[in-house]
Amino acid sequence: MTAREVAAGPQAPVLAAALAARQDAVGREEVAEFIEGLPDQRSLLALAASVDELLAAPTVLQVHGARLHDALLRDLGPVVQRHPLIAASRLAGAVRLAIADAVAPFAVLGRLADLPPGAPEEFTEALPRLVGAAMDRWAGEPAITAPLRAALDRLRHEEAASVDAAFELACDELRVALTATEMPAVLEALSEARSRFATVDAAEQARHDARAHGAACDAVLAFAAQDRGRLAGAADRLTAAVDQRSAWLRGTHQPPWLRPRQAAEPAWLRLVLLLRTASERLAETIWMDVWEALGAVLEAYAQVRTLQPLPGAQAAPGLAAVVEPTIENAIVRGRSRLAALRRTVVETSTAENPPLPPRTARLLLDRIESAGADRRPDQSPAGHEVDELAASRAHRMAPALVRVLGERDAAGLTGALSDDDLRLLDGVVHSGEVARSRTAHPVLDPLLERLLAGLAESPGFTGRVRATFGLLLEQTLRFLLSRADLTTAAWGRGEDYRRALRDGERRPRESALQRDYHQWLATGQLGGLVAVESGDVARGRADVAVSFGALRYVTEVKRELRDASREHLEAAHLPQAAEYAGANAAFGQLLVLDLTPHPRGSPRVDERVWLARHGGRCVVVGVVTGNRPAPHRL
Repeated sequence: MTAREVAAGPQAPVLAAALAARQDAVGREEVAEFIEGLPDQRSLLALAASVDELLAAPTVLQVHGARLHDALLRDLGPVVQRHPLIAASRLAGAVRLAIADAVAPFAVLGRLADLPPGAPEEFTEALPRLVGAAMDRWAGEPAITAPLRAALDRLRHEEAASVDAAFELACDELRVALTATEMPAVLEALSEARSRFATVDAAEQARHDARAHGAACDAVLAFAAQDRGRLAGAADRLTAAVDQRSAWLRGTHQPPWLRPRQAAEPAWLRLVLLLRTASERLAETIWMDVWEALGAVLEAYAQVRTLQPLPGAQAAPGLAAVVEPTIENAIVRGRSRLAALRRTVVETSTAENPPLPPRTARLLLDRIESAGADRRPDQSPAGHEVDELAASRAHRMAPALVRVLGERDAAGLTGALSDDDLRLLDGVVHSGEVARSRTAHPVLDPLLERLLAGLAESPGFTGRVRATFGLLLEQTLRFLLSRADLTTAAWGRGEDYRRALRDGERRPRESALQRDYHQWLATGQLGGLVAVESGDVARGRADVAVSFGALRYVTEVKRELRDASREHLEAAHLPQAAEYAGANAAFGQLLVLDLTPHPRGSPRVDERVWLARHGGRCVVVGVVTGNRPAPHRL
């Protein structure tokens, strides 16, 4: 039998191991022939073992990397449909070649970013892990990670891949925190990552990796807030999660290329335990054992600059931006601790065998002294500096509250609440987020958060306006999601304004969507607050108006027969929708019934909702897809 024939049979791993060990010219020819036959392999185990043997040989990577890469990706599309597990294994091999820099990454990254339509679940569920490995490798290259992040967001809505994709997106948010350099940005990203990991853990109880990463994020946030109780609890959860994960994986085969992320979990555990010890020392009124206490603090101070919490993250400036100022501020507040640090620097500078790392001690003291020199105690801070201090305190003490209320409103609470009260309030907010994540909708929640974040940039989106318009917006999104799924049978064919239309058939009017939306609101949480065709609103008639006392929000309803692009809808209908908000809160909605043809299927709901601005007013635009073909006709 030729090497090509063996490559397609059960003895392929044996021959792959033998060929990988050969260095002569004949062996190279046989390796090339073997690689050409590998795409015909139909045994998942034989394929995976053969690829492992070839990738373990540096000579094969150097000489045959491009050939192996091309063979693994050859005619992959048909294989995805016929043999999805084989296709996933071949794609994994190509990803590993790109990660090892044996080939240019663009071809395989294009495969990862472009999810095949109608791909089987067996193939889809393998993609998040491969995309995550690629994002680990190219973490600092936005041109590569942006399409991969978009692919993960699409995979999050695929049932077979939703949990794994959500975990990878949480890791991506953690990368944002680790690479940021300003404390508010770091704490905001850490809080977001913690919430995402909690969602994954709630969705699948066996995800000890999500539990471990979430506990690590919570520990860093607790250290910044100097909440020793929460820090201790996070350390205990992290220890339990890492121990449980190690027990579950003991004795199982773990591919070498997937081990770096697992190795990061013990590094997190070491950091959190150091932070816990340092926090306890910093809480002491006076250090009785100066060398031991300062040693614990300095070790935590230095650790954040050497930790590699995720593969591809060679340094973690974000952690340093949180941990270092926390330690510095605590030492500044304690005169005895600052005196002990000064004395330590002097004594260790001349000692032959210093008990503590003198470089770290000197760095810490220099940072504290330079920060103190910049302060002018004879002057009270200016107003904007007070705001910056309040915002910094809010980020440190209550990052979850900042995520919900925005920086400005959260900072406004810091003056009225003590540190303990602010920590308690943040804990309540975070607990509410975790509880909500147990029933989280994979489309509604991210979409609502994105829109609220955009609305928060408007100065008027505060207090009662935020609460009331946020409630209306959530009900509108639920309506749009319902109308994306609800079957014709729920209405009756003649009443369903979304049905596929025949040539020459009369097109539904926007009044059908208007009545449906009004009825949805009137029978829900906003019953009694909603009115239809209200007169004397901006010299016109408001299609659907919702009033919360003096606050009023108008939803304009339109239909579109020719061009349902975002640009056209805004140009044609946004000015009218924004005009209704001229004499009340500067927020409104525009619903459009899209009756244009959809021969390739309906767009996703979250692709058809966005925030538009016109004349200082904010309008949430939502499109209901009509003229929809039944799925079996596509």
